[in-house]
Amino acid sequence: MPVERRDGGSLVYGYLDTAAPHHARAVDTVVVSSSGTRYEAAIRPYRFGALNACEIVGDHDVQVRPWRLAGADSLVAAVLLDGGARLEQDGRDTSAAAGECLLYTGARPFRLAVAGPYRYFLLGFPGVPSTPAHATVTQTPAARILTATLAEFACQAPNLGPATGRELGEHVHFLLRTVLRTTARPAALPDDLHTQVIDYVEAHLGDDLSPETIAAAHHISVRYLHKLFQQQGETVGGHVRRRRLDRIRRMLADPDMAHRSVSTVAAQWGIAEASHFSKLFRAEFGMSPREFREAALGKGAQGRSSSRSTESRSAG
Repeated sequence: MPVERRDGGSLVYGYLDTAAPHHARAVDTVVVSSSGTRYEAAIRPYRFGALNACEIVGDHDVQVRPWRLAGADSLVAAVLLDGGARLEQDGRDTSAAAGECLLYTGARPFRLAVAGPYRYFLLGFPGVPSTPAHATVTQTPAARILTATLAEFACQAPNLGPATGRELGEHVHFLLRTVLRTTARPAALPDDLHTQVIDYVEAHLGDDLSPETIAAAHHISVRYLHKLFQQQGETVGGHVRRRRLDRIRRMLADPDMAHRSVSTVAAQWGIAEASHFSKLFRAEFGMSPREFREAALGKGAQGRSSSRSTESRSAG
């Protein structure tokens, strides 16, 4: 986990977005201030298929805030294994003790205060949209099942092989979406429909997606589909494109997928035309797909799979 010392704290990134070559390109970059003389933590990263996770252990109280807001909405689950934490986001203040879970997004301002000594497990869920109501989701009975699952997931992560980790990651991802859907408030029906559409897109990124096919699958008009996304500040096509590029980026950074050509990976996620894909990728990430793969795999990504996780000390 790279750490850069700055005025007011340490710039930390790469704990979830392990494929990012620089903090300016990472979607998980945060500013961390510590009650100690400098920020120091032990990090153990994991990859479970499309999901990235890490265990973070430290001795001193820390305050965490986003360096910049993430361009795409996604949820992060923070499971407290030891210590306590308090999350401020969307005007809500939510506390968690050991054995409890906090949900937040880097797409909106937040402040996470963790009391040391602490040990917590972070799991990123890319493409899962969040609403202010989700800050209190972890207090529901259904969410307690999710929290218990995530806590056990964290304890068993060092023992999971790549195939098992990938399958369990898919189950955890599905469980989170189920919890969010079943705990949604009745007044938020448009948000519920938007979440259902996002779920559908996520499950069909490799298919021939269009506004027409997406709208037909949910028995709504194309006009209303566009309205749902406009209310979230994005477009249908833009969301599909970002999610496909993110899936491709993660696969290009996966050492287990190094034997697959760039064009094959892109085609798997619905972008078949090579030159068009290269332009899209460069526009999104600032480098060509091949340059990105070389940079990501050259950084020692081979040791980041769930079966070969490593522990490191980071200081800033």
